[in-house]
Amino acid sequence: MKQRIVVVGGGFAGAYCAQALQRRLRGRDTEVVLLDRQNYFVFSPLLVEAGTGSLEPRHAVVSIRAFLPHAKFMMAELVGVDVEPRSVHYRLAETERTGSIGYDYLVLALGSVTNLPPVPGLAEFGFEMKSLADAVALRDRAVRMLELADCTEDEELRRSLLHCIFVGGNFTGAEAAGEFEVFLREATRQYSNLEPGDVSVTLIEVTDRLLRALDPELSEYATEKMRRRGIQVLLNESVEEITQDSVRLSSGSTVAAHTVIWCAGIAPGPQLEALPLPKDQRGYLLTDRDLRVPGFENVWALGDCAVNPSPSGAPYPATAQHAIRQAKHAAADIARVLQGQPTRPCNIETSGSLAALGCRTGVARVFGFKLSGFPAWWLWRTVYFLKMPGLKRKVRVALDWTLGLFFPRDYIQLGVIRGARQVDRTFR
Repeated sequence: MKQRIVVVGGGFAGAYCAQALQRRLRGRDTEVVLLDRQNYFVFSPLLVEAGTGSLEPRHAVVSIRAFLPHAKFMMAELVGVDVEPRSVHYRLAETERTGSIGYDYLVLALGSVTNLPPVPGLAEFGFEMKSLADAVALRDRAVRMLELADCTEDEELRRSLLHCIFVGGNFTGAEAAGEFEVFLREATRQYSNLEPGDVSVTLIEVTDRLLRALDPELSEYATEKMRRRGIQVLLNESVEEITQDSVRLSSGSTVAAHTVIWCAGIAPGPQLEALPLPKDQRGYLLTDRDLRVPGFENVWALGDCAVNPSPSGAPYPATAQHAIRQAKHAAADIARVLQGQPTRPCNIETSGSLAALGCRTGVARVFGFKLSGFPAWWLWRTVYFLKMPGLKRKVRVALDWTLGLFFPRDYIQLGVIRGARQVDRTFR
């Protein structure tokens, strides 16, 4: 019988692992199966651009079936795992139908979710920036605020409608704050009752600097650059409460704002709780240096859902760069195991980090070299353009970026509505 390798999770770690497996094992008596609740994965580095209209949203997603032409795909959600007998239990997407599939080797790449602490009002009024739906919903929200602000003569209300607060000074928070600030200010040109000065963006970070994964001088450059553009950067600050039209900070002050985007870290997904596998105190799966789960010779865990230790013992950062390289390492090790060879430790040297800050500026550290300003932004786009899977998608992304040089973006809603997050009650 064919030996079956089941990969659970279709993000960067899962999709690239399945792709590497199908290439390495093609022609052998094996079967690669991937399970995910969606039939696509988001090319997350371009998520913010998809939300702000610099890129068509559908060009930021990759079809799993096209990405894995020689693997079997099942659109299903993980329910549980039985390690003896070796089986994965699943629920078909958007149904109550359940089923099971046996495995000889299992790869868990379940990703993560946004870390949402018990801040009052966050669940009711906060937005996230984790999925394509989140990015498009935030774009719809921004356009809605522009329309409502254009219809009011109350200057204080108008400014609060156009005030966006981003919580979390990591890559997602900094990039989203920079890009949406440009998006909103440029949009005011199409509204007769609005001025660029009506728009304000605040970025809140609980530590003493932004982008802590970068060198201090690059973090300082990013902070100063954003402040010069009018973005308010609050360090050593956090959020205590969110209401429909304001945010209360830990310092005690209250800020008027109708849109809060929470980008402050990640957390393990709820699917991990039911797995009979070792986890750390936060709920992430534990792994050895070869990315296998301790005590299980045929189970690997990759990417955001796992603690994958580096040679120093510290976990690798939860980034797409590390997830892809872990995926390829795990696929190579599985192929080695099938040949009766031992696994190898996963040693990854970080190539660098890049962040786009809007207005064609950015910061980067690549192979020890530090860049800032336009060169860093150009490098950011070049790197992710080259990493975009498939020639067809590369061409579409290139066309979107080229057209953006000559034509303004469209400031229209795309129909994603969060019914519980309306502001009609503002106009009493």
